[in-house]
Amino acid sequence: MKYLIGIDAGGTKSELVAYDLSGSIVFEKIGGAGNPAVNLENTVNNIISLIGDCTEELGKEECLLISIGMASVETGNYAELIKKYVERAFGIETVVLNDAEMACVAYFGNDDGILAIAGTGSSCYVQKSGQGEMVGGWGHILGDEGSGYHIVMEAFKSIVHKIDRNMELDALSIKLLREIGGSSRSEIMEFIYGNEKSAIAALFPIIVRESSDGDSHSVTILEKAGKELAELTMTAYGKKGFSGNITVGIKGGVFHNSNLIKQTYIKELEKHLKSFDMIEENISATKAVLYLNSRK
Repeated sequence: MKYLIGIDAGGTKSELVAYDLSGSIVFEKIGGAGNPAVNLENTVNNIISLIGDCTEELGKEECLLISIGMASVETGNYAELIKKYVERAFGIETVVLNDAEMACVAYFGNDDGILAIAGTGSSCYVQKSGQGEMVGGWGHILGDEGSGYHIVMEAFKSIVHKIDRNMELDALSIKLLREIGGSSRSEIMEFIYGNEKSAIAALFPIIVRESSDGDSHSVTILEKAGKELAELTMTAYGKKGFSGNITVGIKGGVFHNSNLIKQTYIKELEKHLKSFDMIEENISATKAVLYLNSRK
């Protein structure tokens, strides 16, 4: 059986899915982190291990193509290095793309579209006439508005604002401080400056739960995030010179775990775009390998 391997490599885990040529899944496995900017050696070892498990099960000779979507590969020569390591290990043609670009191909194939991504970080990847471009995605220091990390940081900025002014803390602030196990200046600073982005973004569900319970502060924060993500999408639309109908996809835990953010996002798009189609399904970036194989 001939098959294709798609890998979506992330900062905490990597997902491998193998598809037969009709698009049916024939093998799935989750492996270790895959961000070469964090640790190139671990990334290579984790990816090689995942592929090895798959090819051992399905046969190396039957695999026609491996596609890997990975953050940070557009920096330096990471894409070239990863491709070289994989092809040397398995002798299988390998395509290495930025993770956002690969997700965009999975959503739209060869067609035009804008993919808004909001997880720990946020970005848009826009595809037009076979050419792709990233909009946003500058990281938490320069941007990432509407991301899980940014949303939680908005809540903590409100907390320290209130503390400095001896203002009463609201219910959301109290619950967030309880979750981190402290409310003093040193405890707050230790949590914010002593943790990775992912650990901070992991508090996002608390804000979602509070908004569902009617907490106005939580609602305001999430609605702002939805508007920021819509603004990023409209920036991508204008930057690529689209006119008329466009297909927009949404991906990531921020969209798919907060109906308020998703609905705010859609309402904002409706104010500014005359016509668009929405893909609300959370499509695995690994499906891009099906389209990449058809382009060969």
